[in-house]
Amino acid sequence: MKFAPKLGSRALRRPVEAPPGADDAPTVPQPPRGRPVVAFAGILDGRSLWLAIHAAPGALALRATGTGDGPGDVVALASDVPDDDPAFRSVRVDLAQLPGGAEPASYDVVLVPAGGGSPKPVWSHPLPTGSLVRTPLSADGGHAWSLERGEDGGLRAVRTPQPATVALRAVAQDGDAITLAIDPLPGDLPDHHGPDLRLVDKEGALVHTLPLTAGDDGLLHARLTLAELPSGDESWPRIMVDDVPVRRRHDDLAKAQVSTMLPQLFGEDPETPELRLRWTPEGTLGLRIAARPAPPAAATSQGEDA
Repeated sequence: MKFAPKLGSRALRRPVEAPPGADDAPTVPQPPRGRPVVAFAGILDGRSLWLAIHAAPGALALRATGTGDGPGDVVALASDVPDDDPAFRSVRVDLAQLPGGAEPASYDVVLVPAGGGSPKPVWSHPLPTGSLVRTPLSADGGHAWSLERGEDGGLRAVRTPQPATVALRAVAQDGDAITLAIDPLPGDLPDHHGPDLRLVDKEGALVHTLPLTAGDDGLLHARLTLAELPSGDESWPRIMVDDVPVRRRHDDLAKAQVSTMLPQLFGEDPETPELRLRWTPEGTLGLRIAARPAPPAAATSQGEDA
């Protein structure tokens, strides 16, 4: 006869061992007592700060970094959305209202108590990394806003100047040509002919130059054809207007090259493009030009006089 094991048997009293490495698991940071806590924060369009904290009395504001704990240098945030959820205190504000234009700046996000007193820096959990999207540049490309988390967990909005660029407005394939429409350089739009469209390799050497024409739409226009491009080894030049890179407008993709489609031109092989537009990791426009042999020299013949 078989008997079921008793509840007090040694087999059931065997201690459970912790899995290897359990003691080394990272601890989840927790907000200090009394700190307002971020529920959501983002700069989704390159200019508007979207911010929500778990409900707390007071008003959200920005304070220039490094100005101390007092109320000085606090900038009130004029929100353009209603704050009507009792579970959160939320704002959406246009960061263009901050002083300084495109100059470097950094602001701590704070909560000004309803009854007055020292502003309290809001606390944020670690910010996400490895996102498929990123914050685009400002509309004119002159600066970029980003969110950072300080060593004490405080949330910070940072403005960083950017190198000069011009935006690509339209691209299309027109028969055996690719057409581009590009913003003009700031303060300069000639009546008939624009600056040059320059193809520059990664070492900065000039690969080729094409004309740009000013259109009635206020943009600069160019045509790329295989016949106009130089032959030789494969090359990966960047597209420039004079010395200024052409950037992707409203670029909010971390990997635009694999997430978008751009025109291609084919030669005799219909499976392999000889010219392909591409986006660099920085969001600027470039080309891949396949290796192409030089065209044969024009044949000459000598005839005899009749």
